[in-house]
Amino acid sequence: WGWVLSCLSCTIIMSAPVVFGFFVLAGRKHMKTVKSTSSTATYHCVYGTTIQCTSGIIFPASVHAYSPFNDVTLPDDTVAFVAAKAAVPITIPICPVLLEAFLLIPVPSNPSDDGHEQMIPDMPHPVVIGLGLVTLLPSVLAD
Repeated sequence: WGWVLSCLSCTIIMSAPVVFGFFVLAGRKHMKTVKSTSSTATYHCVYGTTIQCTSGIIFPASVHAYSPFNDVTLPDDTVAFVAAKAAVPITIPICPVLLEAFLLIPVPSNPSDDGHEQMIPDMPHPVVIGLGLVTLLPSVLAD
């Protein structure tokens, strides 16, 4: 259950982690991808975000959600519930964590409205589910 992917000169080790949580989406782009072995185009929306850990560490992330060719991107600062496969680069935080969304549900509120934050559920940290083998004994880190 693992493979290595090279993305923008960053090596990414991928296994089976899945991330669930609420994320603020920004820097929207609607992108077209055509594989070199095919003439079929695939479209997806790409958003910048961050992953906030319970320790206070914040990692940059990029959410990729497949979409129709004529799909409209969500406005910046939209909060959405995202369920995604995660790919964590070895060079984090230089390269962002890639989140390939299989579920993206925007919170029904306008980010510019005064009561926007009251519409967002109180879940500041995502849930990460990972499958794999641990080959070392556990150790307690200083931080």
